[in-house]
Amino acid sequence: MSKNVGLVLEGGGVKGAYELGALIALIEKGYTFSAITGTSIGALNGAVMASQGIEKLAEYWEEAKYCPVFDFDDDTVARFRQKDFDLDLIIATGKKLLSAREIIKESYDHTLEFVYNRLSEADIRASSVDFGCVTYNISDMEPFEAMKKDIPEGKLIDYIVASACFPIFPPKQIDGKKFIDGGVYDNMPINLLARTGCKKMIVVRTNPDSKQPKRRIEQSDLDILYITPSANLGRAMAFSPERIENLKQLGYADALRIVTEAENSAQTVAAD
Repeated sequence: MSKNVGLVLEGGGVKGAYELGALIALIEKGYTFSAITGTSIGALNGAVMASQGIEKLAEYWEEAKYCPVFDFDDDTVARFRQKDFDLDLIIATGKKLLSAREIIKESYDHTLEFVYNRLSEADIRASSVDFGCVTYNISDMEPFEAMKKDIPEGKLIDYIVASACFPIFPPKQIDGKKFIDGGVYDNMPINLLARTGCKKMIVVRTNPDSKQPKRRIEQSDLDILYITPSANLGRAMAFSPERIENLKQLGYADALRIVTEAENSAQTVAAD
């Protein structure tokens, strides 16, 4: 595999720290990225990588270790996403939601401030690295998948924020339409990247192989290397300094192992 590849970053809240570790390993191994697509935290990570690079991404994750984010388990979030409501779910989460209203608002406001103060639309557009993200338009009940050239001027950061608009947060309003986390449609935007003509790509997952992507891969001639967690990464919204550091270290170790194995295998085939 050429070391100049496309990159896909899966969504997953705090599990984006795993992606940071994987990216550090990939860059150490000499990989560069021609284009990046991401969903949710993958879109945020991807936007920083495309415009500012790995050092800034690592710096922002250091800051994120101390961001107040509310803790919901992944099963509860998944059920809300799928509209799988029942009385038990409502009762079980009701007190948590009521007591957490101010925490959620504070977390949302802090997240918006954090993102808008650190991402520059001009820098993302000027970068030689292409970038795209996925969000979901709940006003028209349709996905929004776009590379930066297809996103209206002045709206790029809005759509990145919309991609990461986790279900516990209010929908992001853009031009009178409401948008939510792109993970409800495509948490692993391989197809968006492939439509640009990119054939060789690395996909950094935040979920195990057993969790299949929501969308079928449209093209059969893609050369994809998956960086897949060797352990369950846990809750998407359980932020803590220790957890972020542990996820980063696991991502680094997994990516280093997987890439080294792939390169050794390719060398063996070439020798034969």
